[in-house]
Amino acid sequence: MGWINVGYTWIFNAMERNEIMTAIRFLIITFIFNIYVGQAHSFNGPDTFSDLAEKVSPSVVNISTTGTIEQTGAQVPSIEDFFNFPFNTPRSEPSERKFSSLGSGFVISSDGFIVTNNHVVENASDIQVTFTDGLKLEAKLIAFDAETDLALLKVDSRDLPYLEFGDSDTAKVGNWVMAIGNPHGLGGTVTAGIVSARGRMLGGRYDDFIQTDASINRGNSGGPLFDLEGKVIGVNSMIISPSGGSIGIGFAIPSNLASNIINQLKNNGEIERAWLGVRIQEVTDEIAQSLGLSKTYGALVQGLTPDSPALGGGIKEGDIIIEFNNKVVDSVQTLPKLVAEAGVGQSTKVTVWRNESEKILYVNLGKQPSLDELASIENNGSSVFVKELGIKIKALSDEDKTRLQLASSLQGVIITEINNDSFLNRQNINKDDIIIEIQNKSVKSTGDVLSIIDDVIAQGKENILIVFYAGPNSRKYIGARLSLD
Repeated sequence: MGWINVGYTWIFNAMERNEIMTAIRFLIITFIFNIYVGQAHSFNGPDTFSDLAEKVSPSVVNISTTGTIEQTGAQVPSIEDFFNFPFNTPRSEPSERKFSSLGSGFVISSDGFIVTNNHVVENASDIQVTFTDGLKLEAKLIAFDAETDLALLKVDSRDLPYLEFGDSDTAKVGNWVMAIGNPHGLGGTVTAGIVSARGRMLGGRYDDFIQTDASINRGNSGGPLFDLEGKVIGVNSMIISPSGGSIGIGFAIPSNLASNIINQLKNNGEIERAWLGVRIQEVTDEIAQSLGLSKTYGALVQGLTPDSPALGGGIKEGDIIIEFNNKVVDSVQTLPKLVAEAGVGQSTKVTVWRNESEKILYVNLGKQPSLDELASIENNGSSVFVKELGIKIKALSDEDKTRLQLASSLQGVIITEINNDSFLNRQNINKDDIIIEIQNKSVKSTGDVLSIIDDVIAQGKENILIVFYAGPNSRKYIGARLSLD
């Protein structure tokens, strides 16, 4: 029976060895699994946003507005319609239409200053603010900046919980963010996501948006975008969506830009931006190569405003501005932001590319003129050629109004020359015709026209809606195709 005992011993030993190996394998697998889970947990962010939401929610408000806007009885067609048939629609007498809107905002001081988007409160005659605890207060519009779509409100209260702006420059792509707002009237809605991209430009002169996939819908406008420390790193402003609802592409104004604008609005009641006085266009690969630039960058000077700082500082048409205030001008969109951020009256170093070499100039920046001031400047200057439309224009002057027997209150730009092969000439537009609106924006100066066209081109569009004066209470609408050659 000895051989049997030996066999049993061998079997038991083998079983022990197998169990040991199984145990070892189990421990190894468990160890690897824990590492994986730990990494996944770290990737998925915080366990919860509840503590953060509870901390900051009392400072986030719902905003409801009512007001009236002017409208006309005539139906304005879509841009596509203009290319199907000639269109000349007289305007009926203007009337007023009541409206209401919803948005979001957040408190930035204990004594009741509130930040929101300008489009949330634009044209509003009554602004109501509702807090998370149900408190409702009437708000007063202190000041706004349409260029950056920011507005500052004030409610009569004390000891309010408030939020602080963080440093948006530290918000890296992939960082976790949280948004709170009033989407579709559902106040106190918390959503989370990540920073999807930085430096997004959507057609405005001072665009520098943070893109996020945190769910943002209509009504979120003006609400805060938080980092995980509860600091406001952005002001939620808009979305891109074919359906009108969130598809994970939302945009927020960076806090560093917003805080600067809000401080100026609070302290001065207006925004003071530096002014260079140039019209610029994109530098293409072909332009860069033809002018001897080693790479494609900078902003090409198309024209100069009369008596502008640029003209006084020695900048010429055809120059490519490659550096401004010791910062590289990466593209045509970069320069307006750099100029706006510079100090008014400051002697600023400007590096231009001229005659295949760099030239350093120093320009004393002026204060950006108002639209009326710019129109007055241009009245004394020569006509400006708009190559995209094939026309020369200038601001409508008092002399023009007298000559053409126009109302003294009429504002716009007048065509002084028109190319025979231009799209507008084929639409029976002539010299002395007056442009009063482009893309639903009033124009008072050549600068308005050029700026709007630049914005349209920056958005990748080729068609533009132009409104011409056609007599008292009458307008002529033209959908023009831009010449981008």
